Amino acid sequence: MSTIHTPEDLGRAVRDARTAAGLDQITAAGLLGVGPRFLSELERGKPTVRLHLVLRVLERLGLELDLRPRGQGAGSEAGQP
Repeated sequence: MSTIHTPEDLGRAVRDARTAAGLDQITAAGLLGVGPRFLSELERGKPTVRLHLVLRVLERLGLELDLRPRGQGAGSEAGQP
């Protein structure tokens, strides 16, 4: 699991998942329902990408976005440091 702090971190996670699936950007974009340019910009960490498309890409790559208070690891109880 990766902690995402920047658009670049998110882009790297998306790129890693895509390449692990053995997909090039053009093929992946078609399967993910986005354009190749959008996927390229997302993977490069462009901060102005559209959130609804980012969420679609994450879902279709089998990735999950998990929000929690900073400093709480995955599986931590709410309110526990």
